[in-house]
Amino acid sequence: MPFKRLIFFIIGLTTLLNVAAQQQTADIGLLGAGTIPISDYSHTKLFQSINPALGIFYRHNFNSRIALRINAMYGNVGATGYLNNKDNKLKFKKTVFDISSIIEVNYLDFILGVKQMKFSPYVFTGFGLSFYQGTNGASVITGNIPIGLGVKYALTKTLGIGAEYSMHKLMNDELDNLNNPYNIIESNDIFHNNDWVNYFGLTLTYKFYWGKKPCPAYNSLYD
Repeated sequence: MPFKRLIFFIIGLTTLLNVAAQQQTADIGLLGAGTIPISDYSHTKLFQSINPALGIFYRHNFNSRIALRINAMYGNVGATGYLNNKDNKLKFKKTVFDISSIIEVNYLDFILGVKQMKFSPYVFTGFGLSFYQGTNGASVITGNIPIGLGVKYALTKTLGIGAEYSMHKLMNDELDNLNNPYNIIESNDIFHNNDWVNYFGLTLTYKFYWGKKPCPAYNSLYD
């Protein structure tokens, strides 16, 4: 590559990286949710298995499409149902604390406070840790893999609302107090168990950090 082209390439790359850095923003938010477990129960009474949960989150927006989010959820998780037949009614309910780090990807460009970017669906995934009481009463700390989707809408330059649904695959089989009840798999196989926690609810977001002053072209989006 000729020297002049190399210089222009470096200048252009530096400019793009600087613009991207200027566009970074950060949000904090609340999530009011319901929880539904997926467990070893083969017959679950759906409406008797919904419990409340509350969450908070911090979101760092790298740009209008990609963000890193730290989630913390706290609430009750329980279910009423049966195993193989309806003669052995079972029930469990316990408190679950979940913290996770996720990558959030917007389907459309979205920056809270920019009129041209007021709405977008999004998907996310990452890795988390769940804390709850196990089968024998001992505390369980286990990894989980969250997978979810949602929609977000900007109400003002600093406030947004949304709705989302996520499934958290647990790497432990003691959520429902039934550790490998069918003896089909080895109980220490963390990837082959039937316990999940599902969260669904509404979000309220507040933008508290706008980043550096944008360049003139980007700043025109605010007008």
